[in-house]
Amino acid sequence: MSVEKLLDEMENMLVDASRLPFTNKRVVEEDDLARFLDEFREMLPKELEEAKRIIAERQHILDEAQKEAQNIIEQAKTYVSKLTDESIINKQAHEQANELMNQANRTARGLQSDAVNYADEVFKHVLNNLEQTLEVVRQGHRELQQNKSNSAK
Repeated sequence: MSVEKLLDEMENMLVDASRLPFTNKRVVEEDDLARFLDEFREMLPKELEEAKRIIAERQHILDEAQKEAQNIIEQAKTYVSKLTDESIINKQAHEQANELMNQANRTARGLQSDAVNYADEVFKHVLNNLEQTLEVVRQGHRELQQNKSNSAK
């Protein structure tokens, strides 16, 4: 039985105990109270040991977390030092990357301009072919109209 249940039973025993007339005192069976006290004496060392174990485990976890935090701080310091040493290399890499990006942008703009010019030439060619085809269709339609007029006469 847990300490909480034991306390609940003890409270119920007190609530159910008879009152002494004209006082706020109650009559409790001595044997019942002695049984509760014996059970408390038996349970408390177990509960206290469990609490001590939990506190020790908590402290162990805190110590491990502190060690891990210290390791992380040391790693961060090492990393910052390495980054500082590599800053010149990074700066040069950024400069080269920027130059490559500028060159790529210039090349892309040139390719885009060439593509637009090529597309414009293709559209002009297609438009010219369509105009010629349309003229052939109109000529055929006119001839059809003339044949129709001549046949009707």
